[in-house]
Amino acid sequence: MFHDKVALVTGGSQGIGLAIMHALLREGVFVAAVSRDANNLKQALDSVDPQYRDHVTGIQADVRSEEEVHHAIQRVMSTYGRIDILINSAGISMREKQNLQDTDVKEWNRMIDINLTGTYLMCREVIPVMKSQDMGYVINILSTASFRSGSGNGLYVASKYGARALTETIIEENRRTGVRVTSISPGAVDSTIWNHKTEPITQEERSTMLKTDDIASIVVYLVNLPPRVHIDNITVTPWYR
Repeated sequence: MFHDKVALVTGGSQGIGLAIMHALLREGVFVAAVSRDANNLKQALDSVDPQYRDHVTGIQADVRSEEEVHHAIQRVMSTYGRIDILINSAGISMREKQNLQDTDVKEWNRMIDINLTGTYLMCREVIPVMKSQDMGYVINILSTASFRSGSGNGLYVASKYGARALTETIIEENRRTGVRVTSISPGAVDSTIWNHKTEPITQEERSTMLKTDDIASIVVYLVNLPPRVHIDNITVTPWYR
């Protein structure tokens, strides 16, 4: 159904975003992968199967920057002329657990700017494009932390709760239009995000987590649903964890 459509994937150079990029390419979708890290972006593009190389474009941009987000959208539009799918997958987590009084405002700003503001800026730029097309699908990658708080994880939880509230607002603002909006809220996923933790995660722990391809397969399922079908949120958790 989405063959030859155009997707923009933030955080597309690693982790869940990278897995989604590969999955959409296999579906015949043209993909613009957005990442703020040029080296990671190059490696991601190099990992693409040669048969899909002409279906992917890499765009270096920081989702925290209004100007860079705007330029990224302009580049996608100048290259492809449309945007059918927006995947907001760019995100970070806390490097270590900290109670609120032990955190600093720089860490707060980093978390909110990427996990919440980045999603807001992308949606604000892309949804008008989709409305002009009378079709489009926005999928925001959230977390089970969007629904459940925990001690020592307050900054991350606040950013994800905020992203869920934003998603629910966008759903209501676009209900009964051609633009659908869904969030996916995974539990622990074995991705590069764990590489940045102060205390390393064991391979045994990682083996019980979801895989990035699991989330990518849900994205493929969603974008192939008929336009009459809408799902607000999909929560997915490891069965053996």
